[in-house]
Amino acid sequence: MRSRLALSTLLLLAAPLGAQTVYTGFTQNPGCVVNGPNMCAQKIAPQGAALTARNAFSSNLTNNVGTQNFESFAPGLGAPLALDFGFAGVATLSGAGNTEAEDPVDIIPFGRYAISGNQYYQARASGVANFSILFSQLVAGFGFYGIDFGDIGGSVGIDLFGSGLLLTSLVIQPQVAAPGTFVSELNGGLRYWGVLYGSNTIDRVDFTLTGLPTDADVFAFDDLTVADASQVQNPVPEPSTFALMAAGLFGIIAVKRRRQR
Repeated sequence: MRSRLALSTLLLLAAPLGAQTVYTGFTQNPGCVVNGPNMCAQKIAPQGAALTARNAFSSNLTNNVGTQNFESFAPGLGAPLALDFGFAGVATLSGAGNTEAEDPVDIIPFGRYAISGNQYYQARASGVANFSILFSQLVAGFGFYGIDFGDIGGSVGIDLFGSGLLLTSLVIQPQVAAPGTFVSELNGGLRYWGVLYGSNTIDRVDFTLTGLPTDADVFAFDDLTVADASQVQNPVPEPSTFALMAAGLFGIIAVKRRRQR
């Protein structure tokens, strides 16, 4: 029992360093890996590690969270876009990129495809490209599917802001090859990424995409989910809560030791 108490305390103390829980997973697309650059034989439904991450993220949310799948926009529409997330408010997407629709004949000629319906948002990185999502109110959760990340040597970074302050900077897709180099394992691949906070904390998300000016990498995004704190069923405890719990555990340990003496 003593070792279990010590372990629990260590985990509780470690969690507040980020004050967040991140869910992420990647699934290869076998119909794209076997083909050459920008060629895919099939789109894949959410599955494998990507779906596991999505389910873990969603298991902490109520059923009425808002998800944006870009089906209501005309294909080829550039930013700014007004996104509606229901009870979690609205948001403005600005910067690089545009909505895109799957080709009805050749659905995924370039490894990018939709998750829900047949439309998605894509951004092209010729060097460095950026787009942002500014929420109308603070929110506690944000998640999305990313498709075809990094197959031409590009990378994806994300910055989370709250009330004008940078909360954290994370790399979603690291650069695994020189920009412009085809990476078959990532071609048409499916990634899920999500983050939850213990209270309404985020009001802006910035994406930074990198590629090669002469051979740009293009990234697709779909099923953006946003949650208000009231829609989070198992919220991440705030640092003050962790401190109180940790203090309580330390007190239990101290009392137990004194009794043993």
